[in-house]
Amino acid sequence: PQEPLYDQLNHVLHPLVDNLVRSWSPGLRLACTAVNTFGCLVWCAVIPLVCDLLAARKTAGFAGLGTSGGKFCSFCLQDGTDIGNTDISSWRCCTWQEHLTIAMMWRDAESEGACNKIYTQFGVRWSELLRLPYWNPI
Repeated sequence: PQEPLYDQLNHVLHPLVDNLVRSWSPGLRLACTAVNTFGCLVWCAVIPLVCDLLAARKTAGFAGLGTSGGKFCSFCLQDGTDIGNTDISSWRCCTWQEHLTIAMMWRDAESEGACNKIYTQFGVRWSELLRLPYWNPI
């Protein structure tokens, strides 16, 4: 088997994220537990994304390594021309809000060409995981 494409991955993630959103807010009411015979309210979350680097980048909506105009980092805005710059204080980090805004621009783009332009410029695509109110891929 081959690895899923980006759009295939989001189709797989969509129903999982639907359940996780409901499990986070308002939460799940358990009718009865060993400790609470009258039930209790629980909240569920998936916070870490544990997989290899290539799968993590794809699942989180980041470009693969060696693509997207030379962007090589998921956390900063350095590009290939800056790969030798080891002065961390000069790196401009990407914020969660910036990432979300760009991902939403990609999601809401009116054509495949517009999506490709955003992806090439920023190295970001929409990921269904971004619907989780607590999830921050940065």
